Amino acid sequence: MGELLSTHPLKLLSVAVCVILVVGVLNRRRKRIHIPLMLTAMGIDVGMVLYLEIRRGVVESIPHRPVTPLLVIHILISVTVLVLYGVQVVTGYRNARGRRSAWHPLIARLFLPPRFANLITSFLIT
Repeated sequence: MGELLSTHPLKLLSVAVCVILVVGVLNRRRKRIHIPLMLTAMGIDVGMVLYLEIRRGVVESIPHRPVTPLLVIHILISVTVLVLYGVQVVTGYRNARGRRSAWHPLIARLFLPPRFANLITSFLIT
């Protein structure tokens, strides 16, 4: 537990995002809870990506650091997660407006595993 507490705050924030996502999924039938939780998780995640790029220049730093297979996997997973967030926002908005789409729950099932894989790989690459 002590090692987790000494972990970089962004990694702890990523853990919090995953917890929020799980709570949001568990409340998927309660729109007043589900929607704000999922938007909060997405906002935090996108904010972390922006922070990492603006403050730490992670994309520009790739050519200057060893690119391991794990780092490549982490990057691919991260991009996939961002794309799936976009799909979920569009399909979720349509569902909230009453235009039911079977895509939203289907993409949700495809979204959660890569998001958790992103979390795991972020701990492994440091």
